[in-house]
Amino acid sequence: MPMSQPICVIRCAAMALAVSLGAGASAEGVKAEIITPDPLAAQVAHGGKARVIVLLNTPFVPEGTLSPAAAAQQRAAIAAAQDAFVAEVVKGSASQVLNRFSWTPSLVLEIDAPTLERIRRSKRVKAVEADQLMQPMAPAALPAAPQ
Repeated sequence: MPMSQPICVIRCAAMALAVSLGAGASAEGVKAEIITPDPLAAQVAHGGKARVIVLLNTPFVPEGTLSPAAAAQQRAAIAAAQDAFVAEVVKGSASQVLNRFSWTPSLVLEIDAPTLERIRRSKRVKAVEADQLMQPMAPAALPAAPQ
């Protein structure tokens, strides 16, 4: 899911500040620790829970490029990967699965802090990000249609 421009600017500025602080400190011979903001951890700490989208580390291709039999086989592999992830990371926690996608190895979860840590340590996970509403692009920002 693409980041909105203000969030991207804030993340880039924070990263640049952390790098410049780290470079300055190391130039003076002081060991620098670069600290980057963690919006998911902050959201969980503030509200106790967060909605996230988890992309599993499972190969897949767009179904439009597959035969019906291959698409069905891929969907079964995705479901098996999701089942294994839920059993390893979510089962027995205060977190819950809100949505499972059949055509992509992704899930939407509502998680607590311990589950966030398990997600980040899991080798089954390729990426995790906050599930948030994004503003649509203004029509003027879209490329012009070919004439």
